[in-house]
Amino acid sequence: MSKIIAFVGSPRKNGYTSKLIEETIKGAISKGAEVKIYDLNDDGIKGCQGCFYCRSHEGCATKDYLQPMYEDIKNADGIIFGSPIYFLQISGQSKQWLDRMFPMFEGTSFPFQARYPGKKAVTIFSQGNENKEAFQATIQFVNGTFSMFGWELTDSLLCTNTGSPNFQLSDDLLKQAFTAGELLSQ
Repeated sequence: MSKIIAFVGSPRKNGYTSKLIEETIKGAISKGAEVKIYDLNDDGIKGCQGCFYCRSHEGCATKDYLQPMYEDIKNADGIIFGSPIYFLQISGQSKQWLDRMFPMFEGTSFPFQARYPGKKAVTIFSQGNENKEAFQATIQFVNGTFSMFGWELTDSLLCTNTGSPNFQLSDDLLKQAFTAGELLSQ
């Protein structure tokens, strides 16, 4: 049985990002995966203090809700990460979390080595803008960071035009999310 950790970076519990993550989780569970969910809006994660404790230790000097996440990531086979794009960037909750992922590297100088390589990952983004290219730099930043962690990106979903008054998630996108979860757990 594969172990999957999902990180929900949306403050909206029933928002489009959350719904796509839920569908991805359903796909993973359908293939027998065990899934643990972290809601980054509820977790009270403090910002990175730039102390570099993580360069010589496995973990972070800041003792908060993030500590068990490191152990869960270490033991996971796959990662699901989702965030809406607000003001040209991932949500503040997501950025706070990503800043604290420096312990995913080991070593004291560049280039850092991935501490927990070999995991699979799915990323999910939603944006109000209908142009799929509008925030590709943000998406590439997250996907590139995961690649530096040594994680294989098996899919990256983008939901656009969520600001439209008549917007609804398409069946095709929901199916893509479900399939991404299935592939992640294999």
